Amino acid sequence: MDIKKLRQKLLDLAIRGELVPQDPNDEPASELLSRIHEEKLAMVERGELKPKDVKNDTVIYFGSDGLPYEKRADGEGKAKCIESEIPFELPEGWGWARVASISDEPSYGTSKKSDIEGTVPVLRMGNITRAGTIDYSDLVYTSDADDIAKYDLHPGDLIFNRTNSREWVGKVAYYDGSIPAIYAGYLIRFRAILINPKYINYAMCTQYERNWCASVKTDGVNQSNINARKLKSFLIPVPPLAEQLRIVDALDKYLALVDGIERDRADLDGLLAQLKSKVLDLAVRGELVEHDPGDEPASELLSRIREEKLAMVGRGELKPKDVKNDTVIFTGSDGLRYEKPADGKAEEKCIEGEIPFEIPEGWSWCRLLTPVALDPKNDVDDETPASFLPMAAIEEGFRNQYHPEIRRWKEIKKGFTQFADGDVVFAKISPCFENGKYFIASCLESGAGAGSTELYVLRSPSKGLYRKYLFYFLASNYSMGDAKKTFMGSVGQQRIKKDYLERMMLPVPPLDEQHRIVKTIEAAFSLTNL
Repeated sequence: MDIKKLRQKLLDLAIRGELVPQDPNDEPASELLSRIHEEKLAMVERGELKPKDVKNDTVIYFGSDGLPYEKRADGEGKAKCIESEIPFELPEGWGWARVASISDEPSYGTSKKSDIEGTVPVLRMGNITRAGTIDYSDLVYTSDADDIAKYDLHPGDLIFNRTNSREWVGKVAYYDGSIPAIYAGYLIRFRAILINPKYINYAMCTQYERNWCASVKTDGVNQSNINARKLKSFLIPVPPLAEQLRIVDALDKYLALVDGIERDRADLDGLLAQLKSKVLDLAVRGELVEHDPGDEPASELLSRIREEKLAMVGRGELKPKDVKNDTVIFTGSDGLRYEKPADGKAEEKCIEGEIPFEIPEGWSWCRLLTPVALDPKNDVDDETPASFLPMAAIEEGFRNQYHPEIRRWKEIKKGFTQFADGDVVFAKISPCFENGKYFIASCLESGAGAGSTELYVLRSPSKGLYRKYLFYFLASNYSMGDAKKTFMGSVGQQRIKKDYLERMMLPVPPLDEQHRIVKTIEAAFSLTNL
């Protein structure tokens, strides 16, 4: 179940008049809108609004030709057809109105600097949620008496996020007055007149509003903006007042249920993530499947991999540096683990302190880069079409899914990380690493690809190491947890260094057991894909 889509569907039904039944006895929206204009004129007389605040109010109606027209509420000027602006049809008794015609004059918030302490909270763009609520968990404050008086929020006020990223600009929230607050300069406050403000809030949390924001925003280098003039032009579908109340009551009830489902789903997702983590932990420790004493020991498997890598050097498929640092890890007569260079050119040394946990008989420890080659190169003709993968094209969550572009090899062979069918590829930069941007390359165009420089590529030079086992090992908490401890670089740009991969200890099961482990992992994971 897609909770976000369910929420948007409910909101969409609401503003189209399809969530609750219409009552023919309700006062039509046209009469409500007339009363709103009269009230705004009275507010001008009382000094609560300025004449310019109502000068451009409009009335939207359907002409004898069935088309929508808009004219000034004061009767000045000519009516104009706005058919191109009307996004969908409304039920009988409903009407369209600009934000400017149903609210007071929108106002920008304070530009003064806030503090971590003070008498009154200052709401900022981060406090406005996409669900139309206010998040009070991260607040700043002011003690400025002038600002508190000028920007004081009233219960029922609506707050519009005028400046933010392209995705988040245009967020709207309903202020319920639960705690006193003012609002910062990146927000616009507007106040609905004779219209249920919660209905307006819901209407401005719809996909319809998001689409409108995307069409009118002005994009800067890092942020987008929608000013008050544009906000005032936004078209609101207005039901009769009685129906507004029914819509709000229904949405309050239904969305509370959706929120409950979302919380339950989050709890379930957390439990499923723990389950998957436990399965992988059991797998790399040799506790997930039964062992077969008839399996070829991993020590013999690693010997064959070593011979194959040397043969690949002889054929020019690997470079001498790719095997130079290969080692052999074994148990000495004293029961301790030792490591020696595979070429026998240096003495062995005890590495008992590096062994993270015990593994079953028939398994072996090795360094990660002993059975694989790191960041190998492809031998591909320049004009050959190949797959290209920027980081954004790789899905998160260890889904092993990606969406490549097709480019000629000469366009991507330099300045990018190369890979080929069968390679295990993973992000080395935070947060892509933790978010599971991992995949096993397959069905690449011409069998070859290249992508972000923030990727590491592991290529098994033989069939001795099952690539799916390697993939799940890298996704295990043992591998990821240790990797995160070694991050280098500034926050948001931290990376796993090559020397960590060189040091990483890989538990290697017999080849047949690798396949049994992978089969069991995938069977367990299939049960969690809810």
